[in-house]
Amino acid sequence: MRKKLTERVTITDVAHTAGVSKTTVSRYLSGQYHILSENARNRIQEAIRELNYRPNQMARGLKQDRSYLIGMVIADITNPFSTAILRGAEDVCKQRGYSIMVCNTDNDPAKEREYIFMLQSRRIDGLLINTTGRNNQFLRQLAEEHTAIVLVDRKVPELGLDTVGVDNELSTKEAIRFMINRGYEQIAFFTEPLEGVSTRQERANAFKDILIQYGFPVADLYEADLQQAEPLLKQLERFLESSREGKRAIFAANGVILLKLIHALKHKGLRIPDDVAIAGFDEMEWTDLIGPGITTVSQPTYQIGVTAMERIFRRLEGDHSPSQNIAFAGKLIIRGSTPSVKGL
Repeated sequence: MRKKLTERVTITDVAHTAGVSKTTVSRYLSGQYHILSENARNRIQEAIRELNYRPNQMARGLKQDRSYLIGMVIADITNPFSTAILRGAEDVCKQRGYSIMVCNTDNDPAKEREYIFMLQSRRIDGLLINTTGRNNQFLRQLAEEHTAIVLVDRKVPELGLDTVGVDNELSTKEAIRFMINRGYEQIAFFTEPLEGVSTRQERANAFKDILIQYGFPVADLYEADLQQAEPLLKQLERFLESSREGKRAIFAANGVILLKLIHALKHKGLRIPDDVAIAGFDEMEWTDLIGPGITTVSQPTYQIGVTAMERIFRRLEGDHSPSQNIAFAGKLIIRGSTPSVKGL
């Protein structure tokens, strides 16, 4: 029977209802499921549901010198890549009895710095960050204070922190090689500014390497700040003007720039793939709905989020092994935006 609304349900009540010790309930609430039997876990879960028990996170944190709070700093929350990673990370936190605080920087180093300071003041136990790469000294300081930090997608080797993302070199080379083998004579690579962002740099370098390998000129690598529409449009016009005579294709470095390029091509009255083929990173809900479908490199974003958060908890549980760079393979999904043009 539930207590009256004025009476607070305690961990003792949960233990009594489940027929286990308070220590066992504490272990369950701390996410130490691996040391509990399935029967004990089920009984505790049922008791929590029956009693409508809500743990006092502040009291738990004070007692165990933990805040039970994980910070997550995202570079661009409008990018579905980020939200998919968040879902994976959040599911792991929920299972472990932790809360997650999400901050969006808009790729602004100043905003990132403010959020790092704010999360530090909240005594977070861990931090997942899609970093701008401009606040390394503050991340190093946070790590020295024994905060578990995992980098998502973007590497900063000098920090010596765990990093979880996709194999950018392998995935990019596979996609560009595919476009070359389809017969495209001029391929452009569009990206947001490269400076300080390892993911963009790795993809751009892989693009250049594969073109050189196949004897193509490396002339069509375009950087554009997406905060304003004009730079991207000007870069696109340059490529379209220089590629009038041949079979041409565009590869976008992420889903945000891919969508903006598709909008720009449509605005110019150009057809995909008749006038220009297009492909890019990130599998979105809309990529199979636009025109003939858009060829993409799909990243296991949910799994990246799960794996990154699991690395946080391994560090919190005392794992002091050397930092790891965990890189998942991307998957090339071929659609009608990149048909073969050989022999045409």
